[in-house]
Amino acid sequence: MSLTLALGACAPSVPSGPVQDMASPSLAPLRVTNNGQPFRQYEGAAARRVAEAECAGQGLRLRPSIYDRFEAGAWVYVGGCA
Repeated sequence: MSLTLALGACAPSVPSGPVQDMASPSLAPLRVTNNGQPFRQYEGAAARRVAEAECAGQGLRLRPSIYDRFEAGAWVYVGGCA
């Protein structure tokens, strides 16, 4: 059993390829900024509200993920809208 646990710890923790969803194969990450201005890293809650509003405007919902991140002034939601 300990060998099984040890081998399980070697699995990569970050997906190695693009995110795919069978229901929506053209799923793309959603990048949001603060009205064209960069967000600051600590403004994640405000960025999430902007992302949710962006998706709602398209009649969709935000798909949050553990891989969402702050990148160069924008918050990136890997799952995008669905």
